Amino acid sequence: MEECRITRRRVLAATAGIVVAGSGALTGTAEAATGSTTRTLADPPTGTVRVFWLRPKDVTYDQRYPDGISNVLKEAQRYYRQELGRTFTLNTPAVEVVTGDHDRIWYETTPNGGEEYWWVVFNMQQELMAKFRIGSPDPRWLCVGEISAEGRGSGGGGGAGWVILSGHDADGAAGTNGAMNRWYGGMVHELGHALGLPDSTSTDGTPMSASFYEYPNCHFSQTQKNGILNGPYARFLT
Repeated sequence: MEECRITRRRVLAATAGIVVAGSGALTGTAEAATGSTTRTLADPPTGTVRVFWLRPKDVTYDQRYPDGISNVLKEAQRYYRQELGRTFTLNTPAVEVVTGDHDRIWYETTPNGGEEYWWVVFNMQQELMAKFRIGSPDPRWLCVGEISAEGRGSGGGGGAGWVILSGHDADGAAGTNGAMNRWYGGMVHELGHALGLPDSTSTDGTPMSASFYEYPNCHFSQTQKNGILNGPYARFLT
């Protein structure tokens, strides 16, 4: 999530109803949805934000990652309450830790979705969708996935009820990649996309523009608030 890409919403929206079936409709994606579909946890309550940290099988477990991702989501939860008077619900625990089916290099080098920017996060998303039988979008949950893998030019984004982020965001949440306000603002921004908002067209003081880098000194406009509260994912806010 190093830069704001309007195209990410189009690509994420294009996957809805396709990749969940493992059809490989995106170029080079057929392998991304392979692996076990056996459930290891009970489904959390519907209407919640479901958060995953996918740890490739050759990456050492580090408690800083689920703790840090949880804290970033809790700060975003606080911010949404402040801005909208409503916010989303997290589960307990807030972050589901998933051991990936592949080594880190597989996620980084297996083509998926055209640009290398998307490979890591689309590989992660499709694996999570297959393992947990989740759609894009899914009527039960708004989903956030972060992976500890970072290929050349890897990024991430939000849209269609999902946030998908690569290694630099996971590292930031864990406190190993710079000031936390950058990662708080980034999560607020991407959740805005997951809730249906587009990017702002200029740096306008809202978190849907590059002003999210100045977090917490950014605020939703009234138009953005209306867009979330009257949008297709408003049911995830209480």
